[in-house]
Amino acid sequence: MQHLINDIAEVRMGYHFRGRVDDQPGGNALVLQIRDVDEDGRFDPEALTTMEIPNLENHSLLLGDIVFLARGARRYAFLFDESGYDNIVPAGYFMVLRAKTERLRPDYLAWAINQDPFQARINAASSGTAVPQITKGNLTELSIDVPDVQTQRRIAAIDSLMRRESTLMQKLQDCRSTLLRAASRGNVR
Repeated sequence: MQHLINDIAEVRMGYHFRGRVDDQPGGNALVLQIRDVDEDGRFDPEALTTMEIPNLENHSLLLGDIVFLARGARRYAFLFDESGYDNIVPAGYFMVLRAKTERLRPDYLAWAINQDPFQARINAASSGTAVPQITKGNLTELSIDVPDVQTQRRIAAIDSLMRRESTLMQKLQDCRSTLLRAASRGNVR
């Protein structure tokens, strides 16, 4: 069943910084920037820039939030699942989606946003040529398919397994490459 993003999720913009994002030791927040995260949503919280953010509780990510990169050639979403960090603030080129209902699983929504049909809707609703971007208003008016909760759970579980498989395959490939380089130097018997 199709639903408008606005009907199923609260959408807010990331924090808009005036000027550069520079490290401020002793700051109360960790700033999440594009350079810090890959398309699978992996990042090291300890490597984020520390800054002082007023009203931190209004800007920080909560477990289950979907972080959506709203500008660039590839606009992707990922589930924020970093427990133990209540002070991570996404920069302004991210949007944060928070499910309005328990009938929407955040992990499913992140998956659905990344699928080709929804990406095509994003591209059609985007503006700009050099750096395409989608506005909050345009995103909230897009529709997305939301099946029953059990189907969402299955899709999210399969997606999680596929991402895990991809990570393990990459590690295996890295190990093979390391072994081959060692063998070429005569370090393996």
